[in-house]
Amino acid sequence: MFKSLLIAGLVTLLTWNGFAEQDALPRNLEQLNQSGLQLDLDRIMDRGFIRVLTRNNPACYFMHRGQLMGFEYEMVQRFAQQHGLEVVVIVPDNWADMGSWLKEGRADVIAATVTMTPQRIKNSNDLAFCRRYGEFREQIITRADDHSIRSLEDLKDRTIHVRKSSSYYESLVELKKIKKLQFKFSIVPENMETVEILDRVAKGEFDLTCADRTLLNQSVRLGDQLKPVIKLPRVRGYGWVVRSNQPRLRAAINRFFEAETESASLSTIYDRYFNLAHNTELEDTFTEQRSGQISPYDAIVKKHAATYMLPWTLICSQMYQESRFDKDAVSWSGAQGLMQLMPATSIELGVENPFDPDDNIRGGINYLRKQYRRIPGDLSTVDRMCFALASYNGGYGHLIDARKLAEETGKNPDVWMNNVEKAYALLSEPQYARQAGYGYCRSEHIISYVRKIMSRYVAYNQSTR
Repeated sequence: MFKSLLIAGLVTLLTWNGFAEQDALPRNLEQLNQSGLQLDLDRIMDRGFIRVLTRNNPACYFMHRGQLMGFEYEMVQRFAQQHGLEVVVIVPDNWADMGSWLKEGRADVIAATVTMTPQRIKNSNDLAFCRRYGEFREQIITRADDHSIRSLEDLKDRTIHVRKSSSYYESLVELKKIKKLQFKFSIVPENMETVEILDRVAKGEFDLTCADRTLLNQSVRLGDQLKPVIKLPRVRGYGWVVRSNQPRLRAAINRFFEAETESASLSTIYDRYFNLAHNTELEDTFTEQRSGQISPYDAIVKKHAATYMLPWTLICSQMYQESRFDKDAVSWSGAQGLMQLMPATSIELGVENPFDPDDNIRGGINYLRKQYRRIPGDLSTVDRMCFALASYNGGYGHLIDARKLAEETGKNPDVWMNNVEKAYALLSEPQYARQAGYGYCRSEHIISYVRKIMSRYVAYNQSTR
């Protein structure tokens, strides 16, 4: 078992099952890591993806049947699409790491229902909030059957459980000082989500907590028997966070939220996740995500991925891209099944029934592995896999042309990002396509295919660990 970095912008090492060959060990990863780079919007757009720090919870982002969801995730996707970007989600182990990771250049923006408070704005230290969105009051929360709290004085000798890095702690310290109250704090771990704290209050494991009304609504929809008993005085809002040296990114985000607010798109998405009266399947979707399941075919994927020494979560990401987990899918070109195998490819791989999930998945993984192993050169694991995916989607011949063109145009033929992918883009232009051995190719489709699979792979890994 080796550790590899398999996507640009990923700041933690992901464990791969397999890749036992010596030549598959990761090398030359600095060009893809991007950790420590502090880029503004123009450079981010040149790179093609935006790295987003967030949390794995019902408010920010989670997974349902392979689909990535969540209020923040949907908003980030809308922003990214307007700027031609893919999204790479990064989830630090602790809430308290958010600011330091952004300052260090490990990501480009924080989008995690971060509460804007005067103290946070004042003490941002090289960070800046973007335009405010949402409006709520923080409230002290107890169990639905607790009728003992009617006023602030009733908080005497009660214990309120919060993360120290949260805005709730800041608000409660201020309240305790001004009102001279005698409640106690219990500081919970920084990796504990508000939804988990609320759940423990509902179960009687914690006494009280403090939370936004929006997050309380989500917990109630998830089945927790809770109620607010005291409303804190300040009206709060959320805001994305960027570095102070990203003025163009901040301005673009501000324009984005202004437009989304005026068009009512923001309120529509906001209500879907946070409005208590809004009827959705939030309970089912987040419960399923907690199980770590990606698709109905996880067991089959794990079995065959182990045989061919490929990460099962990568295969799931590719399968989602190919068929959205529809075993009966048939494309306009005749590709069939979960891994969208062409009939001739199925015959080559010994796939007797392309609509049988086990047979199709085995064949697809085998085919991807063949592409991975046939690529010559001293490549990193990351680049070799990007090339293999491009070959799987667009054909090996176009990969040969793209690597050759990369070298002819002063790019590195052994590096995918900003090198061979740029050469691919040229192959859709007539003057380059005419000179290529395999002619014109659907460049934009192939580049998007690789980016989407790799970025989703990162998210799948974080959702299942």
